[in-house]
Amino acid sequence: MAKNFNPNHVMHGNGGYAWWQGKQLATLQSVEAKVSGDFEDINVCGDPATYSIYNGYSGEGTLTWLKVDSTVLSELAEAYQTGIMPEISIVTAQKQKGTNKVERVVYSDITITEFMLAKFEKKAMTEEEVPFKFGNFEVLETI
Repeated sequence: MAKNFNPNHVMHGNGGYAWWQGKQLATLQSVEAKVSGDFEDINVCGDPATYSIYNGYSGEGTLTWLKVDSTVLSELAEAYQTGIMPEISIVTAQKQKGTNKVERVVYSDITITEFMLAKFEKKAMTEEEVPFKFGNFEVLETI
């Protein structure tokens, strides 16, 4: 494996992008999205092993970007005040340096369970962070 290793192809956060409702988050700082399996333990008399059965999954993540406008805040505030939740989609992509390869995932059926109205401190850039849950995802491209 070391013979084929090219350090220029190691994935790096600088090649990461995210889109909220089709609009690129130009000041993106970080993305985290994960899927957690829902498994139920099964035990059978006479067998000391514990087995697992897959029941489904849940997805959650967080987007963090430098705040340059109030687009997301306005959208979420209106949704919470009216009770009409928007159909939100998020796309993440990470380019592999030195190749034309991209790892790209789209998340749908998104629920935003909390958001900040204000968070800032002196002598610091203001970041907007939105944790989210998703019902579905699709891996569009892999490297």
